Amino acid sequence: MKEKKEHKIFNLSSISIIVCDCLQSIVSIFFDLFVVANILQYDNKPAYNIMNIGLFYLLEYVTLALMYFGTGYFLKKHNKSIFVSIGSVMLTVTVLVVYLLGNHLYTFLPLVGMIYGVSWGFFSSGFYNLTTETISSKHQVRFFAAKRIAFQLTSVIFPIILGYIVEYINFSILALIMLVLCLALITFSFLIRPKQHYELTFNVKAFVKYLKEHKEEVKPLKKMYVAMLFRGAIYDCIGTFITILVYTSLRSNAMLGTLQSVFTVLSLVTMFLYLKFYRKKRAKGFIIPIITLVPLAIVGIVATAGTNVVFIILFYAFYVTLNVVLTSITDSRRSSVIRTLSLHKNILESTVIMEQYLGVGRCAVTGLLILSGFLDSLMGDNSTLFLLIALAIVGVIYVLYGISVIQMEKSLIEQDKAFTEAHVGKAFEKNED
Repeated sequence: MKEKKEHKIFNLSSISIIVCDCLQSIVSIFFDLFVVANILQYDNKPAYNIMNIGLFYLLEYVTLALMYFGTGYFLKKHNKSIFVSIGSVMLTVTVLVVYLLGNHLYTFLPLVGMIYGVSWGFFSSGFYNLTTETISSKHQVRFFAAKRIAFQLTSVIFPIILGYIVEYINFSILALIMLVLCLALITFSFLIRPKQHYELTFNVKAFVKYLKEHKEEVKPLKKMYVAMLFRGAIYDCIGTFITILVYTSLRSNAMLGTLQSVFTVLSLVTMFLYLKFYRKKRAKGFIIPIITLVPLAIVGIVATAGTNVVFIILFYAFYVTLNVVLTSITDSRRSSVIRTLSLHKNILESTVIMEQYLGVGRCAVTGLLILSGFLDSLMGDNSTLFLLIALAIVGVIYVLYGISVIQMEKSLIEQDKAFTEAHVGKAFEKNED
């Protein structure tokens, strides 16, 4: 009985991790859909609104990247759940600031972006490393799949609810509801308890030197970093492009939330197929259709100068429905690759490097969004020419993201093969795919 208990996947800690992930996703929905849509309603010129939104995200991403360096020295010594709790409190403060600012939010949006970045810096730096220490290696794939499904279900229910609250009540009531959910986030963050503790270091310079000296051994990890560079450029930024395009076309918070919910339901089918059939050796068969359909929808938007609502909705549908495969792969690999290479003690250094790659990708595309807003403001009030050019560039990056994930999976296959050849005639257990 004791052995079964030790190998149990879902306990109070793991369930609390999933609940925290779902609650923080609602906070993300609040900011990425409805705070952005709220800014787009201002009477200023649309291009200037886009620039202000871009500046909000740019300051968030820069602050977030810097936070990982600052927290790394403390994470190696202290319980990581403390950082998740601090981050949860800071997220609550951020939502409170949004509520108190009310109609003055537009003026202080860059400042809110910095506070938001600090909040995520505490929360995510502790959260990702805490997950690594709480969930055993052989349970990683199943746990992350379950976490992703819960995340998707949250994304089904809450966008439509929040959208109708904004549409038919008001934004301030939504902010109050978010404060209540943030208090729940704080509560569950205190319930997470790591079941093991790795002896960790934090010397980024020494770790980079190790990576250079062991190029072949760490090839999968380097491929992971490249994939994260493109993921940063896509996952965190493409949603902003979608929100801008959909909201400016439909002018409805309720419709914005409804579409998000409907497409997320369809993404659950994608997740089922991923869980049932995905293997590293089948990466191309899953990924190539995804990086074909999403860019094709972008081509349709650009070709029709952003006036065809059908292509905009198709873009939204393809991205939300299919992109879960790419994010599920990278989410599970970011925790497992470092352990597979027996570099447990270097998790903090690896996470910092990973976040810098993500940060570069995020800042590059966000800078592109700001530039497009600036250039469109010079062209005229309603110009979207440079916004569409930026979107086209994002489409190309999306293809590169998919290719980088294929290359990462290929590298892991090669590593598996080398491992098998080195252990011919020996019994060993393969814990994860």
